[in-house]
Amino acid sequence: MKIDVWADIMCPWCYMGKRRLEEAVQSFTSTAHTEHRRIEVEFHSFELAPELPPGQTQSVLDFNVANRGMTPDQAATLLEQITERGRGLGLDLNFDTALLTNTSRAHQLIHYSKAHGKQLEAEEAVFAAYFTEGRNVSDLEQLGQIAEAIGLDRHDAVRALQAEEHLEGVRADQAAAGSYGIRSVPFFVIDGKYGLAGLQDASVMTGALDKAWSERAPHT
Repeated sequence: MKIDVWADIMCPWCYMGKRRLEEAVQSFTSTAHTEHRRIEVEFHSFELAPELPPGQTQSVLDFNVANRGMTPDQAATLLEQITERGRGLGLDLNFDTALLTNTSRAHQLIHYSKAHGKQLEAEEAVFAAYFTEGRNVSDLEQLGQIAEAIGLDRHDAVRALQAEEHLEGVRADQAAAGSYGIRSVPFFVIDGKYGLAGLQDASVMTGALDKAWSERAPHT
């Protein structure tokens, strides 16, 4: 059974959603079940702020103040609350050092990695690079280093990004999101027919997986 996930790598709820999904999949496929359950997870590109200039960065706090009508104190309080929620899932969200930027190149790297059998590793690595390590995920050199860290050819990855070989794949993901009516992320589509929007409890996701599985034809 397949789960399609739309996410942006600078979305903290998406990073937390990835952890919740992993927990749900682990529960769903546990050895306690008699039938052989297999889950395929595929991430799809979604850009929360495509208008940001590629290569330029700014702080998350400054962005929230400038674009979401918050005062600096309100923005700081919100980020502290999100940090605490992430910590509860074992995530180290460093908003003080995170470099908010255009994420198109990061999504292209994830598509490149998918073509080389490393999509999930790339998704996790780019999330960590942005939220924990404070790296510029629109910078070609940084993205090349991330590719190398997950076992891919750094120079070929940079070449592919420079040529925008996977931009079409990013755009196709975004078009698919539009066809599903997805306006915010994370968004999970289970077995092509059940949608879950936003950050869900792992138990809710497991229940949705159980329901979708029970309705499948035998041996599909």
